[in-house]
Amino acid sequence: MMTRNRIFILAAMVGMANALPARADVTGNPLLDGWTAYGNSLARGTYVTGTANYSYATFGMGLLVEAGSNLQISDGLFPWDAGDHILAVGGILQSPGALGWTVTGTPINSLLAHANGPKLQVKFGTSAATWSTSTTAPGGGNGNSSSGSGGGRIQVWTPTYMPLDNDPYTWEVNSGQLLVPKSGNLLWSGGSLDARVARMIWNFDPFSGEVASWELLLNVSLVRELNPGYSGLLPDFGDFAIMTVQDTDNAFTDARVAMMPIPEPTTTGLLILLGVSRGWRKFRAARGV
Repeated sequence: MMTRNRIFILAAMVGMANALPARADVTGNPLLDGWTAYGNSLARGTYVTGTANYSYATFGMGLLVEAGSNLQISDGLFPWDAGDHILAVGGILQSPGALGWTVTGTPINSLLAHANGPKLQVKFGTSAATWSTSTTAPGGGNGNSSSGSGGGRIQVWTPTYMPLDNDPYTWEVNSGQLLVPKSGNLLWSGGSLDARVARMIWNFDPFSGEVASWELLLNVSLVRELNPGYSGLLPDFGDFAIMTVQDTDNAFTDARVAMMPIPEPTTTGLLILLGVSRGWRKFRAARGV
């Protein structure tokens, strides 16, 4: 478990998130990276449903891949190119503070002591998503976070049971690394997707023995490129997402965030970035690269 001092320091830092500039690189800590904070997972207006009572600060952001950043990734047929749209959701474990109502049921963050958890998961929704936050306090909650209400959501998650001998990742060894989700740890209602359209990164706290912060990312530009005939909605900037922290496949806590884009200096700059990216993709396709 996290020490009292570490929890309160993280809690105090969350209020600074909106004052920080968004970083080009990602670190696994959404506060450090300047992402937009959306409140505690158990707070009124953020909490959706679930009985696990995991307490974590929630973050969301819409990013553009910047040249030279660690999100510009050469990966064969699945590259992350400068100008690509990235949807990003993250969290930081924290003491809940004032929530606006009384939490009942499972003691807050008591499930963190379980050996293989928690599982971290995001449902990236489209503009047609009808997800809603709860009007009743945690200990159950009546909000809507069902997959069928995501308007064509794309779902990404970390390994369910970690660490195990047959799992390629562990919390401690892979801390701070930008990783591809395991094959099968990605679902889309519109069809099949290679896991390389997504990335995950977390920071492990050796003092508490727990994952302390995390970020899950989806390259929606790459999803669109890989599915040129798809005419339905895809998640994009400004849409909602559901962040889930779950005790393996058991009790969970769902929270709702938005993925607003970072402010751009000029519209012209944005168009140049996107134009270069699209032109380079067409060049590679013509060359068979």
